[in-house]
Amino acid sequence: MKRRWREKTAQLAMQMLEIPKDTLHNVPRITIIGNMQVVIENYQSIEEFADDRIRIKAVNRDVTVRGEQLVIRSIVPEEVIIEGIIKGVDMN
Repeated sequence: MKRRWREKTAQLAMQMLEIPKDTLHNVPRITIIGNMQVVIENYQSIEEFADDRIRIKAVNRDVTVRGEQLVIRSIVPEEVIIEGIIKGVDMN
């Protein structure tokens, strides 16, 4: 009962304050810049790394970046930046 009340209160506050959903729900935020860069925020770990595929573990799903000449340009606790020729991004 208390959990449902907390969730409803949090959703109401989010709507009133116009807070982005990814901030409250801790879901990945993915920004794609052209076909050359992907920025993934709110990730947990890097699960697979190859020059044509990088798989990132997020809170409740995996994010797979497919492409050519993929490199991880930056890794910090909040985000990972992937560059190369981006052909697709999948969420499982």
